[in-house]
Amino acid sequence: MGRYCRFVARNPWPFIVIPCLLTVVLATGFLRNFQIVRGVHWLYSPLNAPWKTEEAVLQKNWAGDDVHFYPGKDVLRRKGIYLLVESEDGGSVLRAEEAAEMLVLMDFVTNSTFLNSKNHPFSYRDLCLRFQGDCFLNAQAKMIASIYAKGDQNVFNLTYPLFISKFSSEPINLATTLGGVTLDENEHVTSAQAWMLLFQLKQHDKELMELSSEFENLIEDYVVQRRLPTRLLRVSPFHSNTLDKELAEANTKLIPKFSVTFTLLIIFSVCCTFNTRWVQRGGGMFPVIDWVLSKPVMGVVGVAVTGMAVLSAMGACLMLGVTFVDMCTVMPFLSLTVGIDDTFLMLAAWHETSRGLSVEDRIEQSMRHAAVSISITSLTDALAFLIGAIAPLPAVMYFCYYSAAAISFIFLYSVTIFVALLSLQGRLEAAHRHNITMGRTRDMDSIEKTSFLERIFKMGSRAPIQTSKSCSLEELDPRLWYQRFFEDRFARLFQSRILQFITIVLIVGYGVGAYFGVKRLSVGFDLSNIVPPSSPARRFLEVRSELFPDDVTHLDVAVMKPPNLGERGQRNAFLSILSKFEEPECTVGRPGSDFWLFALAEYHKRLGFPVDWENLNMTAEEFSSTLQGFLMASDRYAYDVLRDDNNTITAFRFSVTLRKMPFDQHVVDCAQKIRAICAQYEEYGLVSYSPLWNLADQFEIMWPQTMQDLYISIAVMVPVALLFVPQPLCALMISLNIASIAFGVLGFMSWWGVNLDATSMITIAMSVGFSVDFAAHVTFAYVMEKREIPGESTAFCHLAGALGAVGWPVTQASFSVLLGVSILATVDSYVVQTCFKTVFLVIIFGSIHALLFLPMVLYLLHTTFSYLKNLARRGAVHIGSNDSASNSTVSTTRSL
Repeated sequence: MGRYCRFVARNPWPFIVIPCLLTVVLATGFLRNFQIVRGVHWLYSPLNAPWKTEEAVLQKNWAGDDVHFYPGKDVLRRKGIYLLVESEDGGSVLRAEEAAEMLVLMDFVTNSTFLNSKNHPFSYRDLCLRFQGDCFLNAQAKMIASIYAKGDQNVFNLTYPLFISKFSSEPINLATTLGGVTLDENEHVTSAQAWMLLFQLKQHDKELMELSSEFENLIEDYVVQRRLPTRLLRVSPFHSNTLDKELAEANTKLIPKFSVTFTLLIIFSVCCTFNTRWVQRGGGMFPVIDWVLSKPVMGVVGVAVTGMAVLSAMGACLMLGVTFVDMCTVMPFLSLTVGIDDTFLMLAAWHETSRGLSVEDRIEQSMRHAAVSISITSLTDALAFLIGAIAPLPAVMYFCYYSAAAISFIFLYSVTIFVALLSLQGRLEAAHRHNITMGRTRDMDSIEKTSFLERIFKMGSRAPIQTSKSCSLEELDPRLWYQRFFEDRFARLFQSRILQFITIVLIVGYGVGAYFGVKRLSVGFDLSNIVPPSSPARRFLEVRSELFPDDVTHLDVAVMKPPNLGERGQRNAFLSILSKFEEPECTVGRPGSDFWLFALAEYHKRLGFPVDWENLNMTAEEFSSTLQGFLMASDRYAYDVLRDDNNTITAFRFSVTLRKMPFDQHVVDCAQKIRAICAQYEEYGLVSYSPLWNLADQFEIMWPQTMQDLYISIAVMVPVALLFVPQPLCALMISLNIASIAFGVLGFMSWWGVNLDATSMITIAMSVGFSVDFAAHVTFAYVMEKREIPGESTAFCHLAGALGAVGWPVTQASFSVLLGVSILATVDSYVVQTCFKTVFLVIIFGSIHALLFLPMVLYLLHTTFSYLKNLARRGAVHIGSNDSASNSTVSTTRSL
């Protein structure tokens, strides 16, 4: 690497021009192919999740079009908009005025005419899913609102949750329409806190799909702009595009922040490159900027090169067809900070070289020192992201691909553009010219003869630095200020027994806090968190969870290889299987089962033709013929049974009611039990489906996938680190550092309200890279330190040298990352906030490990080892002296 960088320094311009041209070419891929792919259920679910296959079976057979639709039995996510309606004063929505206003609201949504994007008029009736020849118009809500608006509640005496009306052949389930219901002593409804309306829309046509989306957005806009005809009622909307829309809005808020981050990091980088010297003049000391040694231009270059690398990485990935998802918008913020870290390391290595050397020699020497750090940083970070891409979650996978590409381009551009420009800056330094203006500077030795403006903007040191009688500089010390601080002051603190005790207490407290944090860690991605608290849709999700807890409780089971239920043996065998679906604790049992066979028996009973189902024996054809009349008379079950042209049953479905499950693990356990039953009876082709299965599949992989990533990371990172730093102690420290930081991030993020989900999995993968970086830098510097300090132990010499070499670069790297992601804290988005919180924990814990825990452990281990070694040596000397004395006595005795 040193020879290569020497070649770059000798021929800088090709290494500047070619990467710039490459960036322009790759940027065309960004401009031509950029498109954000959204779909919350796709992004945050495993690629091979079983629920996708299960949903496809139900989709194909029972929801393949917009015609086969029965209210309340729809199993899939369709286009549609929910309206949750509350009273503005928090009272009952069943008061006469509120009920009357509810009727006005429903009439407005169903009958108003709107204009689409092409200025064509349309209404809900043009898009609605139809049942019994008419739109689904929330008939239950309309009936209840009419009753209470007219004050007829004492006549109808509504019961809850089931209401048996003479106007309906089946009990009406009010639990999905009214929430927060209170009953009187006769179990009649007296009040309710909220209504739930659902307007379902057509979607099996591209034009209708787009028009349905427009309708959803229009109604939502009416709610947000308070243009609905409601004065007493408050409406909270939620529709099929809400989650994707919220992700898009979060990106809209985030993208402008990038310019702020870019500016902040430039300012920070520039400030970190200034070199000042304290000059004594007029009886006082004041700082003077050394414009020869300072490198503010390189601070700007470091950020600009990183920006070019990010743009190139995105363009290259888009050219290769790598999907760009919403989470990838966070990648530039993290990548910028990594690039700046390389800037700090290379500049620190440059300043450690002798100014008496030629520019090419200084570049070669400095890059030999920085090459290990930069190579480890880039390779381990890229590998960490590639290992993270093993996770079968698209949001994680594609983010890691883009991040790994960005890290690779940052390394490439750092060893080309940055090194080339650093060599040009080195030539200015060798000529004692100004870093920015490139003009001649005034020698520090002639400061007495300079004007005020020259002392501020034009002073520059010479090599070697000289002092004069009229102007005394601070005592000559070849070390930079941060080296003096970390070696002379900070390192001394580690000799304090108090700090040693405090560090041990902190390590124990850290471990205990992380352990209990992991125990309480919630697993899974709560889709409601995508919606920010300020959004009306967030109110909808919160109220629905509180007042309509059983909204999604049905488990549908498809029987794709149906038995002949008319034959007694096959029927009894299948009913015994049905009972197995009712046995798990997560199901309600037989009262919650909805099976058309049971309804068929009731149908015959009502007709006055009771059937002896215990002994009934029919052929498949006879049973199908008997079933035909029932299905024609029952809309509820008409689509549950699929038949071919000969009326032979080809498939059917039934449903089981699930209990509300308070913990994520209960959802996983329930899905596993139900799927195990389906797998046990393959001869029936059983397929289960519930919207909760989506969450179950996601929850199920989080822990195993996270642990797998960590195990693989440790197995891969340690050999990589040993490749650059061939010391066994480094391997041990790096392994412990990775495990400790990952364990701490997992534990403490639960105390901060962060779940183990797709976003935090990314950060844990990233923590591996930072863990290796910091541990490798500190351990390598400690092991390789050769200096000796008079009167100090070997352990302290190693400690001081290590902290002097890496203390400031680690501090700069940590602060730059925190500065880069701090702007994310201002974005009202769960994904962005989670990224900020977890990155913050990674950097804080990584810095504490690098600057306190790891140096202290190395120092104490080294001190203990030296003590035991000296003790053993003194023992050996003592034994040797005793042996000599014994031999002398034996000789004397013999002579006597």
